[in-house]
Amino acid sequence: MDAQQLWWYVARVGGLMSWWLLSATVVWGLLVSTRVLGPKAVPGRLLDLHRFLSVLSLVFLAAHLVGLLADSWVDIGLLQILFPFTSDYRPVAVAWGVIALYLLAAVQTTSQLKKRIPHRWWRYVHTSTFALFVLATVHALTAGTDERTVRWTTLILTAAVSFLVIYRLLIGRRPDESGSREPGATKPIDTPPESRDRPDSRPVVVEQLRRAADGVLAIELAAADDSQLPAWEPGAHLDLVLPSGRIRQYSLCGDPADLDTYRIGVLDVPDGRGGSAEVHALRAGQQIAIRGPRNRFPLVLADHYLFIAGGIGITPILPMVRAVAAAGREWRLIYGGRSRATMAFTDELKAVGGDRVRLVPEDADGLPDLDAALAGTPRGAAVYACGPEPLLTALQKSLTAGFPDRHLHMERFGPSRNSLGETGTSVPAGDFKVRLRRSGRVLPVPADRTLLEAIREAVPDAPFSCKEGFCGSCELRVLEGIPDHRDTVLSAGERDRRDVIYPCVSRAHSPILVVDL
Repeated sequence: MDAQQLWWYVARVGGLMSWWLLSATVVWGLLVSTRVLGPKAVPGRLLDLHRFLSVLSLVFLAAHLVGLLADSWVDIGLLQILFPFTSDYRPVAVAWGVIALYLLAAVQTTSQLKKRIPHRWWRYVHTSTFALFVLATVHALTAGTDERTVRWTTLILTAAVSFLVIYRLLIGRRPDESGSREPGATKPIDTPPESRDRPDSRPVVVEQLRRAADGVLAIELAAADDSQLPAWEPGAHLDLVLPSGRIRQYSLCGDPADLDTYRIGVLDVPDGRGGSAEVHALRAGQQIAIRGPRNRFPLVLADHYLFIAGGIGITPILPMVRAVAAAGREWRLIYGGRSRATMAFTDELKAVGGDRVRLVPEDADGLPDLDAALAGTPRGAAVYACGPEPLLTALQKSLTAGFPDRHLHMERFGPSRNSLGETGTSVPAGDFKVRLRRSGRVLPVPADRTLLEAIREAVPDAPFSCKEGFCGSCELRVLEGIPDHRDTVLSAGERDRRDVIYPCVSRAHSPILVVDL
């Protein structure tokens, strides 16, 4: 095979592989968005696969273009690749490919900028992926090579994409009835009576209660109709709807493979607002209700993990530890508490991890040495933490000062001290307006009212929970305008996002904010 043939084969293989992978990206994106894969919230790994296929398609596209430029037979140069209808070789076929190339560049650029541009911009451009798919398919059909392979692939892909598009239009775009995404082991939350009787509530029976530590009750819940409970992943939480109507959020700390029962761990808070006392007063056989599960604290893939838990913050960490240990990953756990007697699930943790688990009771060993724990992790390690605010604040300071290349994932019991933009200073509230895109209503938001309060006057069932900017239940999509983020849901690197807002505390930098309501 001479050089000319080699480059021609590189161009053909690169083009076919890029087209196949682009098609797979479109199909996978439709599978995810239509929920054909299941009714649960989309796990991050499914979106990661969508992105991976897209990037791999770009790699083979680069090989295709290099092959065309290097091949002398078709005589395609940079001019012909950049401008349609300038090629002497099949000018119309090449033009479809050139236009598809520009569409692909637009899709990839807006995808990279998704968190920094209005959501509607990204949505409109991303929708053009269907046009990109059609143009790339027409280009493949008319390019003059591998015609049989291309035709059969086109038939299969057209059938798959058509089915998924129709499914999405007819079924897949039904809104999630729950309308909210809850975090986990948060402080008690009182919910108004009008939000208690919702269609997403599920009746459950208290199957078993046992003492997990001093002041900590482990509760197992089963479906009231003996059916299986919804699947969940480590880090997930549910809402407990108590007999009084109070709503409380608790981490699931059982086995995700066991869908017959859920387990939660509840700390008795004597000076609380009555929620924990009511939970501790429950009896076996009593019926209550739950909502969820939902997951705002997902476990990401990493080579090394450091888990740090304080007190009842061990509940979301426990299933994470089991999952990481079962996957054979490197990990360690630092678990602190007031005393050994107040630390729940220690026997289970030791059985899973042995020496990987370090218990640090404060009355005997003082506070955990966070710097030493972080120093024992490699660069790029995932650090997962849940516990009281002083522990999380100290951890953030340690990471900022000496370990900026570790990746921190946290869940709080309540709002941080710097909940107003995490700047440590209060930013004055100003007047602005919010437009509800679906109804077209424009509502004023004066300085003495929250955005959530204004929205709930027009949309009484708009979801919310903590009202303090840390749980994420009230999350809304922003379509236009510039949010003024004052929550603690977003990390420091996400404060400039323009596609989302938490209206219970956040406001707007722009005169008007358009949200997806």
